[in-house]
Amino acid sequence: MEERKISGYIDIHCHIIPHVDDGARSSTQALRMIDIAYNNGIRGMIATPHYEVGKYDDNKEEIEKNFEKLKNLVAKKYPDFELYLGNEIFYSYGVVDNLEESKIFTLAGSDYVLVEFSPNDKYKYISESLYELVNNGYTPVLAHCERYEEVMADIENVERLVDAGVYIQINAHTIAGRYGRSIRKKVLKMIKNDLVHFIGTDTHSDGHRSPDLEECIKYLRKKTDEETVEKLLSVNPRKILAKDYI
Repeated sequence: MEERKISGYIDIHCHIIPHVDDGARSSTQALRMIDIAYNNGIRGMIATPHYEVGKYDDNKEEIEKNFEKLKNLVAKKYPDFELYLGNEIFYSYGVVDNLEESKIFTLAGSDYVLVEFSPNDKYKYISESLYELVNNGYTPVLAHCERYEEVMADIENVERLVDAGVYIQINAHTIAGRYGRSIRKKVLKMIKNDLVHFIGTDTHSDGHRSPDLEECIKYLRKKTDEETVEKLLSVNPRKILAKDYI
């Protein structure tokens, strides 16, 4: 990477467990993804396989088994690499009950939960769903916030969510400019207004959706500062691991 390489980044959103969702297809591919992450300064990942009723909702044991296999393989190759377990939860009715019954993984055993919606879901539905999680003692992290049209239509929508106790995650490739200047500009404004708490790779492979942070970090260093990079990629994610609040 350009400039000095700083170890210690934590990726809170990634699909690296083989055979459990639309992420890694094999242990070999998962390890290639870890290689890329490691070379980009990442030293820990919270694996977040999809949870979605009717699609990815009956494979908890398989997730745990494959996670442990991957964890053992990674430990042999990178002893200083931390691996934790979570889910990316596609919100639907009954999610809170399923969390209470431990059918869904929180992020690294904390009260934080990574939650996603459909890009065209209404702001009212998204906000009320997230508030339900807050009211039930969870700390929701809105996955790839930049995808939700009505949320991103007005920065005040994001402010209301944050004020209510919701945390915001943005994908690294969005900040890197993969999805256009317009959305990157909006995201940068959010970052400068302290409305973004985490950057995640949302990696699904070692190809197009790899855990590559280089362009993202380069852009952030140009437009903000090193403290912001550290906060979004290391300091805040470690708050999750410590089961602490930001």
